[in-house]
Amino acid sequence: MIEGYKGLKVYYGDIHNHCGISYGHGTIEDAFANARLQLNFCSVTGHGYWPDMPRDEERLREIVRYHEEGFAKLRRGWEHVKAVTEANNEEGKFVTFLSYEWHCMRSGDHTIIYKGSEGDIIPASTLSELKSKLSEFRRRGVDAMAMPHHISYPRGYRGINWADFTPDFTPVVEIVSMHGCSESDDAPYPPLHTMGPRDHEGTAQYGLALGHIFGFVGNTDHHSAHPGSYGCGRTGVWAESLTRDGIWEAFQKRRTYALTGDRIELQFAINGKPMGSVITKPTKGQGTRVEGQETRDEK
Repeated sequence: MIEGYKGLKVYYGDIHNHCGISYGHGTIEDAFANARLQLNFCSVTGHGYWPDMPRDEERLREIVRYHEEGFAKLRRGWEHVKAVTEANNEEGKFVTFLSYEWHCMRSGDHTIIYKGSEGDIIPASTLSELKSKLSEFRRRGVDAMAMPHHISYPRGYRGINWADFTPDFTPVVEIVSMHGCSESDDAPYPPLHTMGPRDHEGTAQYGLALGHIFGFVGNTDHHSAHPGSYGCGRTGVWAESLTRDGIWEAFQKRRTYALTGDRIELQFAINGKPMGSVITKPTKGQGTRVEGQETRDEK
C-alpha cells in the first residue's frame, strides 16, 4: 500500500446510467439489481431538463417530442425514483445516490448527483442558475455536485464550455463512457456516437492546461438498466468506507479514476500525496510511485 492510501479501500461504481424512468429501457428496480451484481455504488439517472433544446427546428420536431415526453415521465415518477434509491442503499454493502441529467447546448450536459435520496429536478435555464439553486440546497443540508460528461463533443453541441467550469460543484469530470473517451486528442475510442467528432478544446487535457482542477471518472451512460456494462465505463474511488459519506468524500477529494470495464486497482502518489491532491509547494526531489493490480473479479 502506497503512502497516502493507508486506511482507504478501492470501490467501483457507475453514477451516470439510464433506464425507463425517463427515456430508456428497463425499470429502476432492475437497474439497481443489475448494479449489485458487479458494483459497490451506483446512481440511476433520469433525463430531467433541457433549457436550450432547438424547439423551433422543424426537422427536429420528433426528437424534441421524444425528449419532452421523457422529461415529463421522470417528473411524474420522481417520488418513486427517490424511494427506490433510498430502499437500495445499504451502508457497508451497496451505496446509492439520487441523480438526474440536465442537458445544455451552450454549457454541456451535466449529471446532477445528490449525496442522498433527497433533491429536486431543477428547471434552470443556465448552468450558473442551476448551481445557484444547488447552493440553496446545500444551505438546507442537501449536498450535490454537477458532473459534466461527453465533454469533448464540440462546444455549442452539448460539449463542455470551460468558461462555465467551477470546481465547487464539479470535483470530477466524466472522461469515458459509451460515447467514447475525452481524455485527449489522440486517446482511443473517439466520441462519434451522437454529436461527434471529438473537439480538442473539450478534452480533459485541454481543461487541465487551462488550470482547472478536477478528478477523472468513467460511467456507462447506458440506457437499458445495466449500470457498469463492460466496455462502456465505470469509476474507481479510494474511500474510507462503503457509505454515502465515504464515497462522497472520495469524490470531493478527487480520489477517483476512470475505467472502461475491468476492475483494475490503481494507486499513484507524488511525495506521499494520493491521486486528486493539490501540491502547492513542489520540491526539487519529487518522488512518484505507481502501483496497480490485475483485474479484480470479486465484488
